[in-house]
Amino acid sequence: MSASRFPIRLARPDDLSKLGAVERSAASVFRSVGLAWLADGGTMDPAVLAALCRDGTLWVAVDEQDKPVGFLAAHELDGHLYIAELSVAGSHQRQGIGARLVGAAIEHGRRLGADAITLITYRDLSWNGPFYARLGFAEIDPDKAGPAHRDKLREEAEAGHDPARRCIMAMRLDQPARSSRIAESRSNR
Repeated sequence: MSASRFPIRLARPDDLSKLGAVERSAASVFRSVGLAWLADGGTMDPAVLAALCRDGTLWVAVDEQDKPVGFLAAHELDGHLYIAELSVAGSHQRQGIGARLVGAAIEHGRRLGADAITLITYRDLSWNGPFYARLGFAEIDPDKAGPAHRDKLREEAEAGHDPARRCIMAMRLDQPARSSRIAESRSNR
């Protein structure tokens, strides 16, 4: 099934109980790079997911039975739309679903009038930093990021993430659309 056959929509309350399994499946890829603790770690707090669902900043990609196979959770951080989580079930990865979920968040950010969409990720893992760079995100200096972004980096280091491998990335939304990069990323998978 091609990515375009996995509709993207806002999450509904009845989707929320299924997102932990999607996140756990997506995280299994970290085992292959010596980060099994991430694969075996916790998933997003259900109360946070419920709040994002109510706020309209939680998107799902669904299969033909309308069951979530991927999701993107975002919220405001330092005045930007921040991607808190992007997960696509292992069986559905490398089909362009993640790029389409990011595209939904970008469109939402533009409608809100946000000047940027941001995230924190591993700069060296192909499905992290390089994936977002292909979509038009660029690494930014933590000293130029807002205080909440710097706090998140610090909290991640305290939780065990290697700070030398983590980075803040941003995409300016006050510039022309980069939909061609998202489409390009899908075709290169």
